[in-house]
Amino acid sequence: MNLNYEMSSAAAPVRTYRGIARRELILTEATDLFLAKGYVSVSIEEITQNVGGSKTNVYRHFGGKKGLFLEVVRRLASESLDVVRSTEITGKTPEESLGQIAQNLLSQILEERHLAFQRMLIAEVPRFEELGKVWLESQAQQSHRILAAFIQQLQQKKYLRDADPLLAATLFYDLISYNPLHRAMVGVPFSHDELQRFIDEAIAVFLNGYGV
Repeated sequence: MNLNYEMSSAAAPVRTYRGIARRELILTEATDLFLAKGYVSVSIEEITQNVGGSKTNVYRHFGGKKGLFLEVVRRLASESLDVVRSTEITGKTPEESLGQIAQNLLSQILEERHLAFQRMLIAEVPRFEELGKVWLESQAQQSHRILAAFIQQLQQKKYLRDADPLLAATLFYDLISYNPLHRAMVGVPFSHDELQRFIDEAIAVFLNGYGV
């Protein structure tokens, strides 16, 4: 008899519709509370009081408060990629394609919810040894892979020179996002016109290096 298998199976959450709905409710409530108050100031009791049920549900689905927090980080990281992933560049010039990608990227990461997420990450990294890795795998690496797919499309059209698309995507992401994001996080964001001028110049720099 495989006792370890039986024990792990018994501890696993039951994947019923009701269980999935309960898990989603807990995750949604925890996301809002962690963003508003930070990790330390939120308790499992507060979460369960707001959504109903017992603390057992949190432990069953997430293993505890820490596991719940890391799942919240994964969710928030994934949210910021949705608009970028759906960008349409068919029939556009290189400048138009990269401009649309940049606009969609910044529309996500400059939202107040995402800024709150970034501030929360910075505050909690010293507390969680694995938090940086979770963020890297959930957001940074995924966003670079999404952008790399667009870079490959432009390379196939001979708009960009043949180069490592993942590295090019990483450089493009940093070029476009670093300054606008950090300015917004400290409360001195670009105006609309300043941001558009920044995007245009950043794309010109990128095409100067990667354009054919």
